Amino acid sequence: MLPRALLAKFIPKPSTFSRFQFSQQRGLHSRNKKAMEFIAKGWNALKEVDRVIDYCELNDRRLIPLLNTAKENFELALEADNTNTHARYWLSRLHMKYHVPGANKAVAAALLVEAADMGDADAQYALGCHLRVENDDVHSDQQAFYYLEKAVDQMLFTFWVLYI
Repeated sequence: MLPRALLAKFIPKPSTFSRFQFSQQRGLHSRNKKAMEFIAKGWNALKEVDRVIDYCELNDRRLIPLLNTAKENFELALEADNTNTHARYWLSRLHMKYHVPGANKAVAAALLVEAADMGDADAQYALGCHLRVENDDVHSDQQAFYYLEKAVDQMLFTFWVLYI
Protein backbone atom coordinates (compact mmCIF):
# COMPACT_ATOMS: atom_id res chain seq x y z
CA MET A 1 0.00 0.00 0.00
CA LEU A 2 1.04 3.53 -0.68
CA PRO A 3 1.58 5.87 2.21
CA ARG A 4 -1.16 8.39 2.89
CA ALA A 5 1.00 11.31 1.76
CA LEU A 6 1.27 9.80 -1.70
CA LEU A 7 -2.42 8.95 -1.83
CA ALA A 8 -3.31 12.51 -0.91
CA LYS A 9 -1.66 13.75 -4.10
CA PHE A 10 -3.86 11.57 -6.29
CA ILE A 11 -7.20 12.08 -4.54
CA PRO A 12 -9.00 15.06 -6.07
CA LYS A 13 -9.53 17.92 -3.67
CA PRO A 14 -12.92 19.52 -3.37
CA SER A 15 -13.32 22.67 -5.41
CA THR A 16 -12.15 25.83 -3.67
CA PHE A 17 -14.77 27.83 -5.51
CA SER A 18 -18.07 28.52 -3.88
CA ARG A 19 -21.25 29.48 -5.62
CA PHE A 20 -21.23 32.78 -3.70
CA GLN A 21 -17.70 33.74 -4.76
CA PHE A 22 -18.76 35.41 -7.98
CA SER A 23 -21.89 37.03 -6.59
CA GLN A 24 -22.05 40.70 -7.53
CA GLN A 25 -24.13 41.68 -4.52
CA ARG A 26 -22.35 44.02 -2.18
CA GLY A 27 -21.74 42.53 1.22
CA LEU A 28 -22.20 44.40 4.44
CA HIS A 29 -18.80 45.76 5.40
CA SER A 30 -17.73 46.31 8.98
CA ARG A 31 -18.01 50.08 8.56
CA ASN A 32 -21.61 49.67 7.39
CA LYS A 33 -22.37 47.44 10.37
CA LYS A 34 -20.85 49.96 12.74
CA ALA A 35 -22.78 52.80 11.12
CA MET A 36 -26.04 50.85 11.40
CA GLU A 37 -25.33 50.20 15.09
CA PHE A 38 -24.87 53.93 15.66
CA ILE A 39 -28.05 54.70 13.71
CA ALA A 40 -29.98 52.18 15.80
CA LYS A 41 -28.72 53.77 19.04
CA GLY A 42 -29.61 57.25 17.81
CA TRP A 43 -33.01 56.14 16.58
CA ASN A 44 -33.75 54.52 19.97
CA ALA A 45 -32.89 57.80 21.71
CA LEU A 46 -35.24 59.68 19.34
CA LYS A 47 -37.94 57.11 19.97
CA GLU A 48 -37.65 57.79 23.69
CA VAL A 49 -37.82 61.55 23.05
CA ASP A 50 -40.97 61.08 20.96
CA ARG A 51 -42.46 58.99 23.75
CA VAL A 52 -42.07 61.67 26.43
CA ILE A 53 -42.12 64.94 24.46
CA ASP A 54 -45.92 65.25 24.71
CA TYR A 55 -45.65 65.40 28.50
CA CYS A 56 -43.02 68.14 28.80
CA GLU A 57 -41.94 71.37 27.18
CA LEU A 58 -39.99 71.32 23.92
CA ASN A 59 -36.77 72.60 25.49
CA ASP A 60 -37.05 70.60 28.71
CA ARG A 61 -33.62 69.93 30.22
CA ARG A 62 -34.48 66.25 30.69
CA LEU A 63 -34.69 65.80 26.92
CA ILE A 64 -31.27 67.30 26.21
CA PRO A 65 -29.22 64.17 27.11
CA LEU A 66 -31.41 62.04 24.85
CA LEU A 67 -31.18 64.52 22.00
CA ASN A 68 -27.41 64.80 22.42
CA THR A 69 -27.13 61.01 22.39
CA ALA A 70 -29.10 60.81 19.17
CA LYS A 71 -27.07 63.59 17.55
CA GLU A 72 -23.74 62.05 18.57
CA ASN A 73 -24.72 58.61 17.31
CA PHE A 74 -25.89 59.91 13.92
CA GLU A 75 -22.67 61.92 13.59
CA LEU A 76 -20.62 58.83 14.52
CA ALA A 77 -22.52 56.85 11.91
CA LEU A 78 -21.54 59.42 9.29
CA GLU A 79 -17.92 59.23 10.44
CA ALA A 80 -17.99 55.44 10.20
CA ASP A 81 -19.61 55.42 6.75
CA ASN A 82 -19.84 58.75 4.96
CA THR A 83 -22.07 57.30 2.24
CA ASN A 84 -24.83 56.27 4.64
CA THR A 85 -27.99 58.06 3.58
CA HIS A 86 -29.99 56.98 6.64
CA ALA A 87 -27.60 58.78 8.97
CA ARG A 88 -27.83 61.94 6.85
CA TYR A 89 -31.61 61.80 6.81
CA TRP A 90 -32.02 61.21 10.53
CA LEU A 91 -29.45 63.88 11.44
CA SER A 92 -31.25 66.38 9.21
CA ARG A 93 -34.57 65.44 10.79
CA LEU A 94 -33.03 65.86 14.23
CA HIS A 95 -31.84 69.37 13.34
CA MET A 96 -35.20 70.35 11.82
CA LYS A 97 -37.75 68.88 14.18
CA TYR A 98 -36.20 68.88 17.64
CA HIS A 99 -34.63 71.53 19.86
CA VAL A 100 -31.16 70.04 19.90
CA PRO A 101 -28.38 72.20 21.34
CA GLY A 102 -26.52 73.53 18.34
CA ALA A 103 -29.32 72.79 15.88
CA ASN A 104 -28.86 74.51 12.54
CA LYS A 105 -31.58 74.66 9.88
CA ALA A 106 -29.04 75.30 7.10
CA VAL A 107 -27.07 72.18 8.03
CA ALA A 108 -30.34 70.24 8.22
CA ALA A 109 -31.36 71.40 4.74
CA ALA A 110 -27.94 70.55 3.30
CA LEU A 111 -28.00 67.06 4.84
CA LEU A 112 -31.54 66.48 3.59
CA VAL A 113 -30.65 67.53 0.03
CA GLU A 114 -27.53 65.32 0.09
CA ALA A 115 -29.49 62.31 1.34
CA ALA A 116 -32.20 62.89 -1.28
CA ASP A 117 -29.64 63.23 -4.08
CA MET A 118 -27.92 60.06 -2.87
CA GLY A 119 -31.18 58.16 -3.34
CA ASP A 120 -32.81 57.86 0.09
CA ALA A 121 -36.57 57.61 -0.52
CA ASP A 122 -37.51 59.00 2.90
CA ALA A 123 -35.25 62.00 2.36
CA GLN A 124 -36.68 62.55 -1.13
CA TYR A 125 -40.21 62.52 0.24
CA ALA A 126 -39.35 64.84 3.14
CA LEU A 127 -37.53 67.26 0.84
CA GLY A 128 -40.44 67.29 -1.61
CA CYS A 129 -42.86 68.03 1.23
CA HIS A 130 -40.66 70.81 2.62
CA LEU A 131 -40.26 72.41 -0.79
CA ARG A 132 -43.99 72.22 -1.43
CA VAL A 133 -45.28 73.47 1.91
CA GLU A 134 -42.76 75.78 3.50
CA ASN A 135 -41.89 78.08 0.59
CA ASP A 136 -44.94 80.19 -0.19
CA ASP A 137 -43.03 83.02 -1.85
CA VAL A 138 -40.61 80.79 -3.78
CA HIS A 139 -42.01 78.80 -6.69
CA SER A 140 -40.33 75.48 -6.10
CA ASP A 141 -43.20 73.28 -7.20
CA GLN A 142 -41.20 71.66 -9.99
CA GLN A 143 -38.41 70.65 -7.64
CA ALA A 144 -40.92 69.46 -5.05
CA PHE A 145 -42.72 67.26 -7.57
CA TYR A 146 -39.39 66.01 -8.90
CA TYR A 147 -38.33 64.73 -5.47
CA LEU A 148 -41.80 63.41 -4.65
CA GLU A 149 -41.88 61.53 -7.94
CA LYS A 150 -38.43 60.04 -7.32
CA ALA A 151 -39.52 58.91 -3.84
CA VAL A 152 -42.70 57.30 -5.14
CA ASP A 153 -40.84 55.56 -7.97
CA GLN A 154 -38.26 54.19 -5.58
CA MET A 155 -40.87 53.02 -3.06
CA LEU A 156 -42.90 51.34 -5.81
CA PHE A 157 -39.80 49.63 -7.16
CA THR A 158 -38.92 48.41 -3.65
CA PHE A 159 -42.46 47.14 -3.18
CA TRP A 160 -42.35 45.41 -6.57
CA VAL A 161 -39.00 43.72 -5.84
CA LEU A 162 -39.95 42.58 -2.34
CA TYR A 163 -43.53 41.45 -2.78
CA ILE A 164 -43.96 40.39 -6.37
